[in-house]
Amino acid sequence: MTASSTTLEFLLVCENYHTLTAISQAIKQIGGNLGFAPATDSAHEYLQRRKVDGIFVDMEVSGAQNLITCIRQGMSNRNSVVFACVPSPTASPIVFVTGATFLLQKPLTMESVVASLNAAQEMMAREKRQYFRLPVNLPVFLVAGGVEQRAKMTNLSEGGMALRLGKPLEHRSIVEFTFELSSGATIRGKGLTAWANNDGLIGVKFQFLHGDGASRLQEWLNARLDISSRNGARSMALPARESHEC
Repeated sequence: MTASSTTLEFLLVCENYHTLTAISQAIKQIGGNLGFAPATDSAHEYLQRRKVDGIFVDMEVSGAQNLITCIRQGMSNRNSVVFACVPSPTASPIVFVTGATFLLQKPLTMESVVASLNAAQEMMAREKRQYFRLPVNLPVFLVAGGVEQRAKMTNLSEGGMALRLGKPLEHRSIVEFTFELSSGATIRGKGLTAWANNDGLIGVKFQFLHGDGASRLQEWLNARLDISSRNGARSMALPARESHEC
């Protein structure tokens, strides 16, 4: 696995120096960024503020299984790849893990972690592209609860968009929307309001797009992602209040 122009973001939840060293060396090897939380309470706080691609959880940390369960029941990180680091069965009773994508048996080495990262590469890249947020300034026509209004789109991804509205909407409102891309393609669909922040922005998660809207949108975003990649740009991080992990 090689470093891509869109850097992968990871979180490690661990209090073991050997595990920390092996994982940090592996993340450095692939050119990723690694955040660290020594306990599950600080991990919860970190995930409330950040969208990450992969999460390493040392299952010997208190509350580790509850953390993974919470991640899977959350919003922005529910599809992140979870690497559960389990003790060797010769050193500890067998640990059963629910919700993990990969099980990594300790003691870890840089090589064993890199091998797991290689296996997860396609999943993380696909999720990364879905959450790539392109800054835009596009008018949007909305209908929610029978009320029509115009909004301004501030960023756009395959999975949703951020909007600035004149009239606020309730959380988890169903909205119908129409907007036109710079390519001339008209995108129509239905979505669900997923978050709101103090700056008057709301996030709409797409439920479906009519006709060939999904393919038209993906082609348009891919072209701009390629331009950003050539310029060495990185995808935008989610604003702190956009994430609602438990």
